[in-house]
Amino acid sequence: MKIGKLSNRDLERLVLSKIPFAPTQGEAGPSVGLDCAVMDMGDGFRLVLSSDPITAADADAGRLAVHVSCNDIAASGVRPAGIMVVLVVPPNCEESRISAIVEQAAATAASLGVRIAGGHTEVSDTVVRPMVTTTAFGWTRGNVVLASGAQAGDTICMTKTAGIEGTAILARDRRDILLFRIGADLLSEAEALIEQVSVLREGVAAAALGVHAMHDATEGGILGAVWELCTASGQGCLVQAGKIPVHPATAAAARVYGIDPLRLIASGSMILATDRPDSLMAGLEKEGISCTAIGTVEPGACRILCPDGTAELLEPPAADELYKTTPTSYY
Repeated sequence: MKIGKLSNRDLERLVLSKIPFAPTQGEAGPSVGLDCAVMDMGDGFRLVLSSDPITAADADAGRLAVHVSCNDIAASGVRPAGIMVVLVVPPNCEESRISAIVEQAAATAASLGVRIAGGHTEVSDTVVRPMVTTTAFGWTRGNVVLASGAQAGDTICMTKTAGIEGTAILARDRRDILLFRIGADLLSEAEALIEQVSVLREGVAAAALGVHAMHDATEGGILGAVWELCTASGQGCLVQAGKIPVHPATAAAARVYGIDPLRLIASGSMILATDRPDSLMAGLEKEGISCTAIGTVEPGACRILCPDGTAELLEPPAADELYKTTPTSYY
């Protein structure tokens, strides 16, 4: 099988069809495009949970592990409260590496105001490098925003720029190559993007500003996240590739590896569907968060308007572009 997330077809066939979860009103269960589970705990109280592994990063695995799961909770408009961390390392892993991962995770959680509530650690010869899996959770008696709420006529917006997490991973894990190819200044900017990986602030702020749907962009990049949001909502879209902002450091790193920055893992950017785009963008700008309108939700198929003016079908997300840069010795 190909490296990366299961294709949506395989996900439906091999996983989702075998899970007997029937959500009641106000709940959300396993589904394409939905990263969070929402469980009704009674008395108007709902628990929101999300799990994610870190498999494609090395230097910042502990930090990213906390951010990716907390981002999913934030994409529901709920502030994450706690996180569970599972760390599995190979037998040749040095103790200092374990300590570094845990210290990173602890510092990142503290910076977000999230408690590490527990987890598991293990040495296993089934992995060839450390793998960190996290489960974040939060709760609310208020509204939960899902990726499935987009409505025809909504404007599709995104925060920040494309490929944030992928660029930061490349900058840290392929530093020597990129230093030679793109230069020290752009490399420093690429490394600094690690500080933009959290979407906690925009998730909470956007929910208060009124959005129909939110989805944080991860594997599959911006285009993959748009497809997932629209598919979860039973809608199509027209997304304008030329309006998607790409940081110069991301563009430069993408050229080195011949990859598409719009399909590069993009934690740090939130995809939002709203019928009040001007109000949303102005509100986020007041919070110091850039927000750009990149398309519209429409009935029918998902399409992408290319810079040359032609429209093509927007394909479902496949293996992330980051895996095209990963040495095969990792696997």
